[in-house]
Formats: sequence, structure tokens, C-alpha cells
Amino acid sequence: EERAKTLKKIGVTIFDRDNFSKIIKTADSLLITAPPDANGCPVLNKYKNSIVGSNLSWIGYVSSTGVYGNYNGEVVKEDSILKPQNSNNLFRVKAESQFRDFTSKHKIPLCIFRLSGIYGIDRNILIQIIKNKFIPIYKKNHFFNRIHEKDIARVLSDAAISKNVEGVINLSDDKPATQLDVAKYAYQLLGKKIPKIYNYDEVFKTMSPNARKFWENSRKIDNSILKKKFGKMIYSSYEEGLFDILTYLKSNSSFKF
Repeated sequence: EERAKTLKKIGVTIFDRDNFSKIIKTADSLLITAPPDANGCPVLNKYKNSIVGSNLSWIGYVSSTGVYGNYNGEVVKEDSILKPQNSNNLFRVKAESQFRDFTSKHKIPLCIFRLSGIYGIDRNILIQIIKNKFIPIYKKNHFFNRIHEKDIARVLSDAAISKNVEGVINLSDDKPATQLDVAKYAYQLLGKKIPKIYNYDEVFKTMSPNARKFWENSRKIDNSILKKKFGKMIYSSYEEGLFDILTYLKSNSSFKF
């Protein structure tokens, strides 16, 4: 409800789900962010006929870099072999395949965006540290990328408006890093001493299945195509992103620093 109010303030029209079929038929571009399930993409499966009977000239589908699976810290590009290791990413691979088949059959341009870990004003390591909910962990040769919510918004909106990108694009920042690298920088920004650092082997048995998924996959995402198509990122690394978030939090939150 709060998100809907914010979107309306910036001029976004929000439609009830019961009207989706009608809206699709009058749209010229369609961007799908709904997560997949065991049957693939629920939006495509439910509104396939509406899409076929529409005036759509571009479809964007938001997926995840999780579809690449574990590359043991090696660089991953858009044409790298997909090695999904859990059900969510298997569902994403299935949904991507469904969209390729569907858009090829109906001759609709398609762009698949594979997102890295999302962070932003309400979802970041700084807030976890401030709330004492962060545990520094080290795992040898474990790398990951992130993407700031502002970069996601800019790229996806530009793509949906211009409708001139196709294929697969990794939506990720420029700087793969270990969790410990990110943590050290965050503690430094906050002027706090980093607490005891745990080795992954010491704590993995206490982790939830979702937390383990993060640590079981290590890869460095190549975002060359993204920068070629959309130019320089707003936040090319976690350093710029976290610095800006902290500046915002100091001026606009109830947290004590």
C-alpha cells in the first residue's frame, strides 16, 4: 500500500490485477518482474492469449544471475553455460526458455535481464550492522556482485521506453567482491570496529537453507554488454552505493550514528 502511494506520487498508474488482460492488449511494451514457479512464468502462462492479441513490440523479462550457478570465482558472461543449483533458479531457467520460444514464435523482440543481488535504501548491509544483525563471514574464493535499485530502475525504464535492446543482459555492478570486502568497507563508513570474523566452515551448519544458497555459489559477473548499451552505472561499485545510502540515512532516518 505504501509503495502504491509512492508510485502514484511520481505519476505511475497502478491497475488492479483483474484488468491485466485489458491493459496488456493496449500496451506497446511489457516488463515482467514476477518470480517464476514450477510451471515457469505465471504471467506468460496466464496472459499468453492477451499478449498474442496485443500491440506489444517489446518484452522484457527480469531473471537472476543465479541461473549461472557456481563458477568457483571465475568470470561469467551472458553466453556462459547455465548451471542452476536450486529450485528457484531452475524455475528461472524454465521461464527464460518459455519466453524465448514464445517470442520467437510470435516475432516479438525479447530482452532477458539477469540481476545480481539487489541493494538500496531499505535493503543494505549498513542497516544490518546498525541493527546488530550482521555477522562477518569469510569463505575462500567466494565472490559475488550486486546492483543498486537506482541502476535497476534506470536501465529497465530506459529499455521499456526505447524498446531497442534484445538478447540477454547481466544487470550487475563493475566490482565483484567477497562479503568480507563489502563488510570491511561498511564498518569503516560507520566508524565502527568490525567484530569477530567467522570462517564459513565454522558456521554453515547453523545457516538457513536460503543463506547457504548464497554461499554455495561463487562467480564474477561481466557487465560489459550492460555498459555498452546503457553507459556508465550510477553506482559502479558497492563503495559508491553504500556511501550514498549512508548519506541518505543520516539525513532521512531515525537511526543514531
